[in-house]
Amino acid sequence: MADMSEEELILAVFEGRPRDRIPFNIRHEYWYFVNKAKGSLPKEYEGLDLPEICSMWGASWRCYSGYYVESCVNVVYEDVNIVRKEYDRRAKIVIETPVGKLESLIGFDSWGLSSQILEYPIKTVGDIKVLEYVLDSVKVSFSREAYERLRRRVGGRGIVSYFFPRSPLQALFYNYLGIFRTFKFLIRYKAEVEGLMDVIKRHNRKFFEVIGSSPIRVLNLGENIDARITSPRLFEKYCLPYYQEAADYLHRRGKYVHIHVDGYAKPLLHLLRETGLDGIEALTPKPAGDVTLEDIRKTIGDDMVLIDGVPYLYLLPEVSVRKLEEFVKRIIMMFPHNLILGISDEVPPPSDVRRLKLISMIIEGFLARS
Repeated sequence: MADMSEEELILAVFEGRPRDRIPFNIRHEYWYFVNKAKGSLPKEYEGLDLPEICSMWGASWRCYSGYYVESCVNVVYEDVNIVRKEYDRRAKIVIETPVGKLESLIGFDSWGLSSQILEYPIKTVGDIKVLEYVLDSVKVSFSREAYERLRRRVGGRGIVSYFFPRSPLQALFYNYLGIFRTFKFLIRYKAEVEGLMDVIKRHNRKFFEVIGSSPIRVLNLGENIDARITSPRLFEKYCLPYYQEAADYLHRRGKYVHIHVDGYAKPLLHLLRETGLDGIEALTPKPAGDVTLEDIRKTIGDDMVLIDGVPYLYLLPEVSVRKLEEFVKRIIMMFPHNLILGISDEVPPPSDVRRLKLISMIIEGFLARS
């Protein structure tokens, strides 16, 4: 079998084709930019770009368009004015429309690299109509030039992918209302909230249509599923039909699509299998998540691609290297056909990054014995 590029290797896993090794594909942008901002980036990585650093670890880069890099998707709001004012590691966002305005507040970490919504834009039931106007005003287009720049930057040492906007329920939780207010509004204003969900779905369909005709092959529905927030009942009612429709639409356009979980998921495993999606990203095993490798194996078997799998805790210096070695060997043996190995879900800034090279050496050891 001829040597495969990292992109070919990842596609081979999704396609169920033979491949010459297990891909080791990671997201390390936050690690890089935090350490660069702190002045703690190891000297051997100074002057190197993100894919070059991956190569030093024997890994490849999962490059998401728009995530710490330029986006190949352009979004324009028609007849909407957005004003942003920044102060004291915070940003106040005011969205002005002909039917009213929305205000939100975002807080940033010390380096301005991660954020948290402190005040959500929907505060009253009347705000729903304003948000619906904003979502319907969105126009989406694809930049082939930006995509080609990303492809050249990755240079065969990874894959260019894309996060879709969140599904309606998850968008309410994490973008527009917050968790508590979403539940409150679903009880008090169910018709209005479900109407908003329909508008969010219509908004998201614009992205599906644009990306569906793009050259990007592997896509991520985004999300941040956690069973402690999204119960099986809520998942089955609001999420499952959306995922099934998205999977069908994108499959008919030759795409592979997976979902980002990154939370407690054991009560949802059987439902994730019913989504029709090709894989699950950041389904994090214990001790960071609530599932075991045995739980995952029993539920999804070889039917879905497992993307990541290594709990980020195993990269921290205070955790035994032996535990990491044992885990990596076990996950490779349990998922030899449907694994894209990575860190669930990103390389944390305080990592002992020598452990990433160790993971690639373990993979090479399995290759040598095959």
